[in-house]
Amino acid sequence: MSSDEGRRIHPDEEESNNGVPDFGEFMHRDQDTSGNNEKVDLDSLLSEIRRVPSSDSSASRKRAEASPQQVRESEPVREAQPVREAQPVRETRADEEPEPEYQVPQIRPQAPVRRMSPEERARRKAQIEAKRRRVAIMMAVTAVLLVLAIGMGIFYAVRSLTSSKKESAATSTSLPIQKQVVPEDSSDTPETQVTTTEETTPAPTPTPAVTPFPAGGPDLSGYCVVIDPGHQAIPNREQEEMSSSMGGSKDKSAKGFSGVVSGIDESEINLQTALLLRAYLESLGCEVYITRETNDVDISNKERAELAVSYHPDVYIRLFCNCANDSKTSGCCVIVPSSGQYSDQVVAWGDKLGDYIATSSGANYNGCWASGNYTGLNWASSIPSFMVRMGYLSNSDEETNLLSEEYQYKICEGIAQFVSTMPKN
Repeated sequence: MSSDEGRRIHPDEEESNNGVPDFGEFMHRDQDTSGNNEKVDLDSLLSEIRRVPSSDSSASRKRAEASPQQVRESEPVREAQPVREAQPVRETRADEEPEPEYQVPQIRPQAPVRRMSPEERARRKAQIEAKRRRVAIMMAVTAVLLVLAIGMGIFYAVRSLTSSKKESAATSTSLPIQKQVVPEDSSDTPETQVTTTEETTPAPTPTPAVTPFPAGGPDLSGYCVVIDPGHQAIPNREQEEMSSSMGGSKDKSAKGFSGVVSGIDESEINLQTALLLRAYLESLGCEVYITRETNDVDISNKERAELAVSYHPDVYIRLFCNCANDSKTSGCCVIVPSSGQYSDQVVAWGDKLGDYIATSSGANYNGCWASGNYTGLNWASSIPSFMVRMGYLSNSDEETNLLSEEYQYKICEGIAQFVSTMPKN
């Protein structure tokens, strides 16, 4: 038997196998003691195996009781890891672009999708519709304001243009038309001369020379006619009584209308026609009186009526023009007093007068009616009084006719025919 086999194992050496006995030694020992090659006793082997847990417990208890220094001495020494050498830094040449650094893409977390409830969806839809309606209303209001601005601009432009035309026409017609007498040996037809003035105050209207009228007119010998050219250059806003039988008052003299194209004052046309009518009636043998011969007068409507009554005429003719909002309105009309000595006959006489004027001039006749709104007729109701509105200055075509001496003469022919049918006083 060798020295190793005969040596007794110290208890501390058994811990070299972590508390597990050397079964090889156990088997050798059994063979040596038995002196033969019999099999190992299984019971002894199992008893040795059962001792393993108790060995671990004792070893663990011994390790816990050992000092920290003994524990460090008993732990195996770890081998030191070799130090890895640092890789040399590769320099970048000047003509070589640096390699781009790889960047890890950042993935942003997506916000969770929030689903709207049906109520929220309906409320959101209602808000969008309300916003659309507001935008539509604002656009409509803007369009209307734009149209109004354009319309106002056009209106004022036309108004300023019309005013300038009226001013130019007023300066060119400040004096009435003068008639020129042509010598008998001249073959030329009479020409109308128009003079202009820059005076602000109206100049006196001269009495025109007697114009030769065509032969064939009615004989008016023994008749007496009073002519009143309506209005005057400067109106009189003082009040006078409407009549002796009714209350109320009215301006003594109104301004009158103006031509829509020429801008001429109505008082000018009335006076021109009245002077021509006087000359024509006198050429037929009629006795004629006129309330004014110029525009520069101040005679009230009541004073004109009282002057006419003082002559005891067979006919009292008042000459006026007319005006309407519709530029297409045209024609002549006759107005008579609604009371007085001839109230039951004057309307029929007025219709006859209007028919004669319309037939002679070719104008439309719009009828005759009685009225108590005119002071110049109310104060002359004791004589056959007639207000003739010869045409509309708001109609450009009729304004042109009223400014024409030829058209004025046709009106005079109609009036002369009517006078010839009236009874004499």
